[in-house]
Amino acid sequence: MNWKKLGMIALLSTLAVPAYAKVVTGSQTDMNMDLKYPLVYTENAIAQTAINTDIAAYVGEAKDAYYNRHVYQVSQSYKVTYEDKDVVSLLLTTYYYRAGAAHGSYRTRGMVYDKRTGQRVPLYNYVKIASAKQLDTAVRDGVLSFYTSTRKRTYLPQGWHVDYASDNYFLSGKGYINLVYQPYELGPFSYGNTFIEFSPKAIEYFNRMNS
Repeated sequence: MNWKKLGMIALLSTLAVPAYAKVVTGSQTDMNMDLKYPLVYTENAIAQTAINTDIAAYVGEAKDAYYNRHVYQVSQSYKVTYEDKDVVSLLLTTYYYRAGAAHGSYRTRGMVYDKRTGQRVPLYNYVKIASAKQLDTAVRDGVLSFYTSTRKRTYLPQGWHVDYASDNYFLSGKGYINLVYQPYELGPFSYGNTFIEFSPKAIEYFNRMNS
């Protein structure tokens, strides 16, 4: 089945929202499925369609896991992390629990959209990163902050390293940018998602190094 197409129909059918709305919640449920996802409303109909088509793909993946791959439990949630007249920044988390597993698993995707075009804004529009080693060094030196899923600032645990430069990111306001890493990538499962945060000063430093 074309889940992307079906998801898009469901998303757009719920977009009868007041003109002042920016992001509203769409939902689809079944016995062991609870999906809550963002529906983004913009003044530009083409941009609005592009954004919600992109989001629909992630909703479709979650439904495919539930109905076709028979994952026991699937849920989805989101958070608006920042919005202004030009962009909207979202975090979308999909949780999967397979029958008999010791615990569930989840993946979190940061999505920053240009509200005028509907396209994703690439990370390099904000900050230039040359390598994973550059990130690893900056985290260890305190130039970049490292957070667990509960937003507790901490250090990279012993034996863990930044092995790749993530382009999965979100905006958190006041010029701050957070790179998103999945569970087990930069720490044990108890850390959950981990985040490497760039302050405006760190962004200037990286862009100066890598210009």
